[in-house]
Amino acid sequence: MIVRVVPAGSLSARELARWSEIQRTVPSLASPFFAPEFTSIVAAARDDVSVAVLEVDQRVEGFFPFQRGRLGMGLPVGSILSDYHGVVLPDQTNLDARALIRSCGLTTWEFHHVVDSQPAFAPFHRVHAESMQIDLDDGFEPYLQWVQRNHGHSITHLRRKTRKLEREHGTIRFTAHTDDPAVLATMLRWKSAQYTKTGAVDILEQQWIRDVLGLVHGTQSDGFAGLLSIISADEQPVAVHLGLRSGPVCHSWFPAYDPRFAAYSPGLILLLRLAESAPQAGITTIDLGSGGYEFKRTLTNRSVMTAAGAVELPSLAAAAARSRRLAKSLVRRTTIAPRIRRVARSLGGGSSSGETR
Repeated sequence: MIVRVVPAGSLSARELARWSEIQRTVPSLASPFFAPEFTSIVAAARDDVSVAVLEVDQRVEGFFPFQRGRLGMGLPVGSILSDYHGVVLPDQTNLDARALIRSCGLTTWEFHHVVDSQPAFAPFHRVHAESMQIDLDDGFEPYLQWVQRNHGHSITHLRRKTRKLEREHGTIRFTAHTDDPAVLATMLRWKSAQYTKTGAVDILEQQWIRDVLGLVHGTQSDGFAGLLSIISADEQPVAVHLGLRSGPVCHSWFPAYDPRFAAYSPGLILLLRLAESAPQAGITTIDLGSGGYEFKRTLTNRSVMTAAGAVELPSLAAAAARSRRLAKSLVRRTTIAPRIRRVARSLGGGSSSGETR
């Protein structure tokens, strides 16, 4: 296998078509994060995105997109924004992960959501996590019946809240997608406020991340699209959700709601309305990503495994990356972690325009 590394923006139309073909036909690559459009969008917002084109006998067999940091330290495209990553390659049986990153000129490639089904990265897994999914293959009604059988109390409670919201604030209206930039701006404002309130680092302070979200929202192609959904009560926005869609898969990405309506669980109301409308739009899977939130356990009827870890070559950069990961792990285990994040934010945000994790 020959590995040819090029800037993401220099891929030819034929190469992009080949990438789309692989992503469309390999089930484990169905997530929109594997679509070439996602890499192209991130590359439009950053200047450090490259793609390794994998060739056999002068035929393009696959692609490995990545971000290149200092000292050859690599990250997935989109860094913290990416909920799935790995190699876009139909047959990964004989792929050598260390040889791949060496050919890319990297000393290490850190990952946090590699698909478990990619064997080349299995020796480098540190921890595993479930990515929760709503399976709508049989339609919405069979799915809703499953949720009622397994989590009937939660659904009944949510329906009471929905009726109460409508009774107290007016008719609820759901819009599956709006191209209105003002709605996206509202979502970003609510999300930033949520980060601040919970003591989390506000990643939306980084302009490149806002640029990526805006470009995703503005992309509406057959193979990839942003999906900006909204529920309103008496025409007043209550909850907004920006997702990504590729074919039959919609990935839940940036949900946010007006905190004044928090008691009504507006985010859940929107998600259930999105699931109800999905089959008509040709969507059979809504991926909620990882994280053990109770609402995910309630609404998901399928999951796939992902893994976090790092492929490393012997180097000072790899040793530094290990030390940094250990330090982060120790901080996360302490009770003062939220306080540290708040102090870092008050001193200027902590993260540079590079890595955001």
